[in-house]
Amino acid sequence: MKMPVVQFIAKTDQGYYYQTMPPHPEPLEERMVKHKKKMEEYYPQIQSYLERKVNEFFMPFYNTLSERSAKDLSLNEALQYIEELQDFYMKAWEYHFEISIPRTYLAIELEEAYAKVTGAERPDEVYDLLKGIMNMSLETDRGLWLLAEQVKTSALLRAALTTSGNPMKTLEQTAEGREFMKELRDFLNIYGHRTAMTHEFMEETWFENPSYALSVITNYVRKEYDFDKEFKQVVAERHAKVYELFERLPEGEMTNRFKEIYGWALSCWGADEDHHFYIDAMMAAKSRYFLKNVGRTLVQHRILAGEEDIFFLYLDDLLEVLQEPKALHEVARENQNRLKEYQGKQPNPFFGTPSDELRNPVIERIFGLPQDLVEEQAKSFRGYAASSGMYTGRVKIITGQEDFHKLNKGDILVCKTATPPWTVLFSVAGALITDAGGILSHASIVAREYKLPSVVGTKVATSILKDGDEVTVDGTNGVVYLA
Repeated sequence: MKMPVVQFIAKTDQGYYYQTMPPHPEPLEERMVKHKKKMEEYYPQIQSYLERKVNEFFMPFYNTLSERSAKDLSLNEALQYIEELQDFYMKAWEYHFEISIPRTYLAIELEEAYAKVTGAERPDEVYDLLKGIMNMSLETDRGLWLLAEQVKTSALLRAALTTSGNPMKTLEQTAEGREFMKELRDFLNIYGHRTAMTHEFMEETWFENPSYALSVITNYVRKEYDFDKEFKQVVAERHAKVYELFERLPEGEMTNRFKEIYGWALSCWGADEDHHFYIDAMMAAKSRYFLKNVGRTLVQHRILAGEEDIFFLYLDDLLEVLQEPKALHEVARENQNRLKEYQGKQPNPFFGTPSDELRNPVIERIFGLPQDLVEEQAKSFRGYAASSGMYTGRVKIITGQEDFHKLNKGDILVCKTATPPWTVLFSVAGALITDAGGILSHASIVAREYKLPSVVGTKVATSILKDGDEVTVDGTNGVVYLA
């Protein structure tokens, strides 16, 4: 794609992943001309390309993985299927970048064209013209809201979800409850292949454990919220802003170019959340189910003590033991203990000294860049202005989906990062602060849909803040003020 970077260079430290993208040796101006020309070939077909790859490549292999997840496997079959899964991952990530990178550069071109044609000092305000685009993240949220609306019509279902105890166990005790659980499982069979830790295999999915979805449904039941009404309002606001802008733009080449780029962006804006749904999240989930089955095979051959111990092996260890079986109980236990040790440590926000050469606009908009470290006595810290608005409230640190139930209406959601599975919390939260991300991260895109004041990419929020702290989130200027 003639990108202005050479490659991703990765580093791991205490279980955390870091990456940098050194610039291409070709002069940036010359490289960017080639890159933009190449990107423009992709722009009109981003959404259709995603849909084609999902239908022709991803879903057929996911169906194959489902079959392999349910059958008894020999060691030789497991080895063959693991190698095929590795090959699938390599090709899948090619398609992933062929979808996500052009869409990101299209967003940057949209900002530039908007600034030229309007003279706006903050070209990122153009993203207000892309609100109200349905995508798989919002579709999932809407489905959970609809289930909550169903619960509200039944005293039995409402009592099962809002009184103390185990709601799943309570629901299974009545015919109406069992019918509701069947509907929920049907929903999760389509939308439940997600965890809060995208790309990981260790965490159980909502499909495996519906209690995560039930906790979100319960939050919807306890509050007055109408997804369809809110979404229609966002769509109407977008239409009004687009109409007002187009009415005042002067005729000419710059305006025509802006409208062309905007049309492309509008047609594919949902692709970011959709590719996460079908590629990032579903690929890991479907792989998890299959790998658990390989784990069962390893247990049968006394290689591992439990099926999920497979997630504490490195790929090389797994490929080797499938060819030359031997007990790996101790290896899995040591790796699991090391992970627990790492999880108790505060990770380094970054390594090295950022240089101006690395200030690539794509990197900044998706991942964010290192922020200045904040002294303990400081009264504020900065991030990226992801979604406008000002909000003051109490902090709730959420580390994973097991904590989702902790978030109460109006709490300020503070987390390391918020991938699409976290968006079910956005209608509950009063504001959002993250350690990671830029203005084109998943968290930022969906926060704007919910009109949730948000500051992302602070790098330090989860280190500085704790539950109960009162802070003010200025999502318009990207500042968090401590009380």
